[in-house]
Amino acid sequence: MQINQIAGLAYDRLVSRIVRRAALMTAIALCTLVAIYQFTVAGSLVVQAHYGSVEAHLFVGAVYTFLALVGAATFWAIRSRPARAATPTALAGQREMQLIMLVEAVMLGYTLARKAHRAS
Repeated sequence: MQINQIAGLAYDRLVSRIVRRAALMTAIALCTLVAIYQFTVAGSLVVQAHYGSVEAHLFVGAVYTFLALVGAATFWAIRSRPARAATPTALAGQREMQLIMLVEAVMLGYTLARKAHRAS
């Protein structure tokens, strides 16, 4: 196997994993938006039946404002934490480690071979 084939296989695997995760996150986000819309309409109808249209809109606006403030506070708290380095146990598995070591060995050998070729 040549280095470009190994790099191509690693790249294809990485891209396919990213595409699958992006599709899943898009589906989750879409379902979340639909659920938020449905709960908003249902809640608005309940409040509107008891208090009126204006109060229902004010209540829904207040709930969304509260949720936005909680989200902003959470984002701010996460942002101010120092970044932690990933531990070696965070790597996926033994097979991925072997592939990474193989690619590193091939790249090191290629670099050393080019240096030896230039020196001669």
